[in-house]
Amino acid sequence: MTDKEVQKAFEEVYNKFWLNYRGKILPRHSDEWERMNTWAVVLMKKYPFMEQLVAEMIAELGQRMWRREDGR
Repeated sequence: MTDKEVQKAFEEVYNKFWLNYRGKILPRHSDEWERMNTWAVVLMKKYPFMEQLVAEMIAELGQRMWRREDGR
């Protein structure tokens, strides 16, 4: 793995994926929630070394959604 490959992975995972969804609280089972999860799976397959990070991001976004739905 080259430095450029690592840079590209962080660019896509953090700069595109995380920054796009971090401030959005998506309704559970919405089309956008499904698109986000699909994109996450694609990222995990494209960048296996980022799999745990992407999974943690999805877990955090899920927690934010559930807190909102629970009124917390």
